Amino acid sequence: MRRRLLALLLACVPLAGRAAGAPRPKVLAVICYHRFGAETDADPYRISLQRLDGQLDWLVQDGWSNVTLAQVAAALHGGAAALPDKGVLLTVDDGYKAGALGASHFEAHGYRAVYFVNPGSLGSKAFLGWGDLKALEARGHEVASHTSDHPNLAKVLAGQSPTDYAAWVWGELHACRRLLEARLGHPVTALAWPFGAYNPALVRAAQRAGYSQVYSVSGGLNLADGLDGLRLRRILLMGHPSQAAFIRHLSTLPVEGAPDGLSEGDLVYQDALPLALSGGAAGLRAFLGEGTLARPWSVPADCGKGFHYVVLESGDGPSLRRTPLLFQVAPQAWKPYFDALDAFTPERDQP
Repeated sequence: MRRRLLALLLACVPLAGRAAGAPRPKVLAVICYHRFGAETDADPYRISLQRLDGQLDWLVQDGWSNVTLAQVAAALHGGAAALPDKGVLLTVDDGYKAGALGASHFEAHGYRAVYFVNPGSLGSKAFLGWGDLKALEARGHEVASHTSDHPNLAKVLAGQSPTDYAAWVWGELHACRRLLEARLGHPVTALAWPFGAYNPALVRAAQRAGYSQVYSVSGGLNLADGLDGLRLRRILLMGHPSQAAFIRHLSTLPVEGAPDGLSEGDLVYQDALPLALSGGAAGLRAFLGEGTLARPWSVPADCGKGFHYVVLESGDGPSLRRTPLLFQVAPQAWKPYFDALDAFTPERDQP
């Protein structure tokens, strides 16, 4: 699934920046790394330290200010004034030792990162241990949840009953948070979805499990005004992106006037296809995969199960805006599972 999501995300790379001199709204960019070191074609997740330094150099030169989870929380409670005009939250997923190689480079540029970790992997050969995490926190970095074992929670496993599925998801979300809090000695209220795979039932479960900041890898910038804490976008850096591509990621604003009928992180059952989209600002364009959707827009009936993007665009050249909308197409047979997750009450359904 990681390879497929890579192809989907690369299709969403912005093509141009903003118009010169145009007013820019306050934005939050969240960047997702995994590992650092020598780059190979076999590992699209590994970013060289030289490439990282080039990206960080540009962030400093372009005026991007470091943002912490506490600042995001303050913005969610008190509004955009809690964030700088151009705020960047640097994140590193999975807890690899090779992910910690970037820490000193972040620090040298005046930044700190959030390490989203899976407790089930900690201490094994390629992964950090609890002492490593505490040492990172002592240097000003932060640690948060990436679930216990990094599963695709949006996929029902063979042989699971709806109740089994709900209890499994709950354990991945809630037990992970409790363990991190117990071992690190502070609240953990931020979560990053493994594979970026999520839907509305999972969002509601994460909220019930105590998370108030939930991060995807759907791409694009977050507008600081009206920030959605349960659908925070991250820019996933894969495939060894060029400096120009990196800059475009940080320079392309979201579209205005999105159509009704589909929003970020939606769940669509195959029986409900085709799905009509209505409205939207004049001049808005929509794409699904490599194809252009013609008005009246709709997600076609032959859209296969799994995760897809409808990519919205407006403007051209330096005034281009772009927003990818990640959505899941699921078989109708999975509906009882997501319904069971919505109805799941740990006090009642677990010992």
